[in-house]
Amino acid sequence: MGSTSHSKGRLNQALDELSLDVPTALLVVVSSSLVAVLDVVPTVQALVGLPVLLFLPGYALLLALFPAGSSGNSGEGPSFGRFEWQPDLGLTERFALAFGMSVALLPVVGLALLWAGVGLNAAPVLLALSAIIVGGLAVGEVRRRRLPEGERFHVPIRRWYADVVRSFDQSSRVDSLLNVALAFAVLLAVASLSYALVAPGTGESYSSLSLLTQDAGGEFVAADYPEELTVGEQTELFVSVANAEGEATSYTLVAELQRVERTNGETTVVERQVLGSRTETVADGETWRTRHTFAPALTGEDLRLTYFLYEGDAPAEPSTDTAYRSAYVWLTVTEEPTEDAAAGDDAA
Repeated sequence: MGSTSHSKGRLNQALDELSLDVPTALLVVVSSSLVAVLDVVPTVQALVGLPVLLFLPGYALLLALFPAGSSGNSGEGPSFGRFEWQPDLGLTERFALAFGMSVALLPVVGLALLWAGVGLNAAPVLLALSAIIVGGLAVGEVRRRRLPEGERFHVPIRRWYADVVRSFDQSSRVDSLLNVALAFAVLLAVASLSYALVAPGTGESYSSLSLLTQDAGGEFVAADYPEELTVGEQTELFVSVANAEGEATSYTLVAELQRVERTNGETTVVERQVLGSRTETVADGETWRTRHTFAPALTGEDLRLTYFLYEGDAPAEPSTDTAYRSAYVWLTVTEEPTEDAAAGDDAA
């Protein structure tokens, strides 16, 4: 019996002296960095990254500023220059402030990255937040270890452990079962909330269609579209289709050169030249980019080069009303100069 009591005493003492917040936070930071570069599902990335975004930055700064625990006396605390002030932060208040400070830090970090010209990509944001977390934890741990043992802030692992053990030591097994059910319900609620925050919504499926050209460096850009062509002149555009439907999707792409009339705000197609069609099945999250080479046969100003995107098969006469997505550019197509006209110009 004495040996059992001695073992429990040593376990309680070890739990009392154990500060798992810093190593746990560092483990989360390292894990979030790993899942950011590894090929894991977005839900796992979001679940691991949420603490880095919404909790750990504020927690680390609070630990650096206020390394002392709740003393029950808000008038005493460590010295800050000529002043002595330490808010009597309980665990609930500290966690709530950690969340609030983390949320407040996000726009500050974003503005700093934009000012530095880095941009708001995932990697620099994660790196900046990780630096804040690691720096705050390092300063906080150093300051905490300078305090007397009894004044240091620590997550009350021993108290939580004792509460769990005591709940099972009660004579009533019903109370123990209720405690287990309550703990399970809390964990389930937290898991459900986390999944609701990070899981993709059912209304977010879409496909995007864009027209691109290639610049001198071979990069694809949404600019420098052809504007003036002659009949029969070979011209090329690149069409990009991005699938975010949540599943593999079969697309049909149709290209037409159209002569249109605008009357009372309505656009009517009066003549069309079909420039080709093609189909492709694109996996979810993938982008299909295809080169389209065409030669116009219609002439005139304000001819509309239109691309229609359909899920599945396309109708016999595609239109912007029936297409899932559509994109267009305006062209002016002229007749190729005849030999007589060219000779006359040379003589002049």
